[in-house]
This record gives sequence, C-alpha cells and structure tokens, in this order.
Amino acid sequence: MNRNNQDIEASKNGSVIIVSAWIGLATLTFYLLFVGQSIFLPLVLSIYITYLIKALSNALGRLRIIDRKLPDSANLGISIIFIIAIIVLLVQLVAENIKDIASSVHIYQERLHILTEDIGQKLFDWIGTYLTIGQLNEQFNFQSAVLNLIVALQSIAGSTFQILLYVAFLLLESTTLNLKISALSNTKEQEDKIKNILKAIGNNIEKYILIKTVMSLLVSTLSYTVLIIFGIDFAAFWALIIFILNYIPYIGSLIGVAFPVIMSVLQFYSISLTIVLLIGLMLCQIIVGNLIEPKLTGKTLNLSPVVILLALSIWGSIWGVSGMILSVPIMVMIMIILSEFKSTRPLAILMSQSGKII
Repeated sequence: MNRNNQDIEASKNGSVIIVSAWIGLATLTFYLLFVGQSIFLPLVLSIYITYLIKALSNALGRLRIIDRKLPDSANLGISIIFIIAIIVLLVQLVAENIKDIASSVHIYQERLHILTEDIGQKLFDWIGTYLTIGQLNEQFNFQSAVLNLIVALQSIAGSTFQILLYVAFLLLESTTLNLKISALSNTKEQEDKIKNILKAIGNNIEKYILIKTVMSLLVSTLSYTVLIIFGIDFAAFWALIIFILNYIPYIGSLIGVAFPVIMSVLQFYSISLTIVLLIGLMLCQIIVGNLIEPKLTGKTLNLSPVVILLALSIWGSIWGVSGMILSVPIMVMIMIILSEFKSTRPLAILMSQSGKII
C-alpha cells in the first residue's frame, strides 16, 4: 500500500515538474522573441515569403503553355523575380507616402478636433449632453494610430535586405533538406514518413499563404478603385493597409476600412458621402471575404475567434503592430503543423473554428 502511494506521489511530482518545465520554456521563448525582435521578425517574414514563392512556383508548374509545362527551375525563377518585384514596389510605395502622411496627419487630427467640437455642441443643443474632445481622444486618436502604422511599416521596410537575404538562404537550404533527412533517418520507412509529413505541412501552409495573399491583393485592388473614384487622399497607402490587415480575420478588414472612412469624414466633412464610401468598401470585403475566399479555402484552415484574440494579444505585446499583423498567419502555420502529428492533433482541433482540419 505504501509502495502504491509512493508511486502515485512520484507520478504527481513528475507531472508538476513537466508542467513547470513547459511553462518555463514558454516564458523563456516569449522573452527571447521580445528582446530579439530585430532578428526573429525578419526571419518569420522571410519564412512566409519563402512559402509564398514556393506556392506560386507550384501553381505555375500546373500551367501548360502550348501543351507543355515549364521546368521547375524556370517556375521558381519566375516566382522569385515576381515576388521580389512586388516587395520592391511595396517598399517604394511606403517610402513615397510615409513622409507626406506623417507631415500632414496632424492637420487631419486638428480637423477631427473641430469636427468633434461641432458634434459635441449639436448634442448639447439637442439633448443637453456635451461630448468633450478629451473623452473622444481617450477612445481613439487618429494621429497616433496612423503614426503607429507608419512606424511598423518603416520597421519592416527597413529590414527588406535582411528579409531577402534570409529568403535566399532558406530557398538554398530547401534543396538539401531531403539529403539531411536521409542522413538522419535510421530506416527507409522512417525517412519516407518524415518526408511525407513535411510535404503535407508544406502543401497546406503554401495553400493557405497563396490563397490568402491573392484574396488580400484582390480586396485591396477593389478598395483602391473605390478610393480613387471617391478621390480619397493617399488612396494607394490605404489600399496597402487594407491588403496587410486583411490577413487578420474579423477585425483586420474592419480596421483597414476604418482609416479611409475616417479620412473621408475629415477630408470632405460629408456624412452622406462617407456612408456611401463605407458601403462600397464593405461590399469589397463581403464579396471577397464571404463569397470568393470560402469557396477556395473552405472552413478547414479557420482559427477559433478565441485563439485569434489570444494571438493578437500575445503577438501584439511581443512585436507590437507588426506582431498583430503576423499573428494569425503564424497561428495558422502552427495549427497546420500540429494537425500533422497524432499526439498534437487534438490541440489543432481545439484551435480550429469548426473542429474540422485538413
């Protein structure tokens, strides 16, 4: 009897030690990610871009030109050139707009103050309640929000060379991965199993990244068209913000639309025009996000809303706005990886929205 009690006690102590070790490891990991932001953030972005390049290359490999397929090396080369060209264009767009926006954002903040004073006075005249500027600014500061976005974009744009360097080495490293797996495996069966798991993980991540990027590009293009029609200042910059924030489900699209809508109010002082603009931008989001994207991705890669909120909080506290932008793609990658292993698949199911995963 004493022997059994000792075994139970030892088992409990062992469980406590294991849990404590995992908590300690998680704490250390988050601390390293926080202090090493300048190293890890570009690395995560480079991994994302590498998967995007490989996904685009695989998509090109399925195309036929005069009943012929291009060689894999040609598909990869075209994909690399295309993605690098897009990155250069985005960096140039950010560089051209940031200075103008930063120098004029205080003007729009002053307009916001004037507008809220007018609204406050009208409320006081109508219902005897006055909305002060301080109360509104405690809830939202347009100038601060825009400047935070600019700082995040400047940080990413400033790391472009480092990111592309990481991408180059990751692509080179992928060519020797099979050789390393063969060298590390004890049997042919073990080698094939590892390769199949890595292939499944890679295919699912590539599918998610490619579709999400194409959908983000589509919704930002449609939104840019609407913004140009309405004559909104810095339309290209707001379209870029919509593109980036569209990676964050639910709240990302709302935040992305909010900036040009507020800009419309401050630019034209017209509620009716702003409402029409809002309807136009929301239609773009609904058409892409609710009609086109679900048909391509289904619900298999969707994260639970609770997981999304936790991810936003955790990665936002670690890497700020950049972390919030990357939080959902990172969690989707983690969920896909967990789903490929029997021991961790239950965690992936808990992280999903519907309980159904690939």
